[in-house]
Amino acid sequence: MNWPLFWALILAFGVVISNLLLIKHAAKLKMPSSPKQAEGNKDNVTKQHNTTLRNPVHDQTPNNPE
Repeated sequence: MNWPLFWALILAFGVVISNLLLIKHAAKLKMPSSPKQAEGNKDNVTKQHNTTLRNPVHDQTPNNPE
């Protein structure tokens, strides 16, 4: 048997399996949210809400089938 090939295959499978286990473990972790991110989310929500209340510009009127 070709021993360098054997060890290379073992190493490759080990890397793949360890990465899969790491992803599985990382999926269970909860990331704490920083206060700065929470402020950014509040701004985005209010901006999105305010943009829906504005009247559409003449070029952006909805299409009517009539």
